[in-house]
Amino acid sequence: MSGIGFQRPKAAQIRRFGRVFYPAGLRLQKALSTYVQEEGRPDQLVILEHNPVFTLGRNATRADILVTPEFLEQQGVEVAETDRGGEVTYHGPGQIVVYPICNLREGRQDVGRLVRGLEEAMIRTAADYGVVADRLKGFPGIWVDTPRGLEKLGAIGLHLSRWISTHGLAFNVDPFLPHFRWILPCGITDKGVCSLRSLLGEACPTWDEAADRLQAHLCDVLALEIQPTREPSRSVNALTWRRSASEPEVLMMLRTPQTGHWWQSVTGMLEPGESPEQAAHRELHEETALRAVSFQPLDLRHSFWVDPAVVRFPDGEPRFNTETCFALEVDPSQPVALNPEEHTEFRWCGFEEAYALMKWEGSKAALRRLRAKLEKSGS
Repeated sequence: MSGIGFQRPKAAQIRRFGRVFYPAGLRLQKALSTYVQEEGRPDQLVILEHNPVFTLGRNATRADILVTPEFLEQQGVEVAETDRGGEVTYHGPGQIVVYPICNLREGRQDVGRLVRGLEEAMIRTAADYGVVADRLKGFPGIWVDTPRGLEKLGAIGLHLSRWISTHGLAFNVDPFLPHFRWILPCGITDKGVCSLRSLLGEACPTWDEAADRLQAHLCDVLALEIQPTREPSRSVNALTWRRSASEPEVLMMLRTPQTGHWWQSVTGMLEPGESPEQAAHRELHEETALRAVSFQPLDLRHSFWVDPAVVRFPDGEPRFNTETCFALEVDPSQPVALNPEEHTEFRWCGFEEAYALMKWEGSKAALRRLRAKLEKSGS
């Protein structure tokens, strides 16, 4: 097919993350779209995985979600409004999300070519694993003819502002497919959704394997010349808690005005040669003078854009950080001694109060995981 992708080479940087919470993903896209507006800066190809979330495009309504908000909360699925085209769709673990943040003013003012290029990269990725996928007129994305009928393997939803593209594609490797049945995906009622797992079974590739193939095909069809990128910094979220007579309590501290002025538990950056676990224990003691009596990984690591209004940088290139989350239990008898350079006050809170005080998605997700672990263990 003519008009697929681009032939003229363009410099680009690849930002490959693991989990990114959807609101953090929106902030990330906004920062990168601002960055690429300046002529001569490289386009950005962002590859990541989102938390379970239903996203509402400009043509979507809440009626496109077929279950109640209470049910979604119980299942841990969020709802977010976006400025992309299209209706409602789903993102979640096991799905590759790609945001091509491109300045199309620089000789690429053809959105159709970009869309067809994204479709072509997904079609080629599916073919790498023996899956025949194709376009379907009037329905953006890629489709597979299965014994159940036509099913969507990859979705596309773009936003364009002053020839800067944001949002992008979602390619299903091994997401939880029942989540798609809770919505009218892209407003389509007579076609299904599939994944490489549903088509291939045990032969399904891992997320990283499929992402490698998709990345290579995107660079080919979009004629991207890859430039080096700065590695994300690394930090820990050491969610600190103690037992009490009524319910577990979480330590919340108010940052100084100079360091953000929001409530959080213990956080901090890794030092050279330090493991995340070592950093969690060190930060706990440096910030509070407490020592942990037990330590629990929360199996949660996520990435986000670092706002230069909070941390100043010497140049305009966006910075990113990857945070690993832990839960540290402390003895209720230990006194808290704050580091006054970082925090001005503290309080011990029940889960609901702590959740209400938290500002960032990663902290809230860590608290939900700690609560679930304690409820499961009967603590």
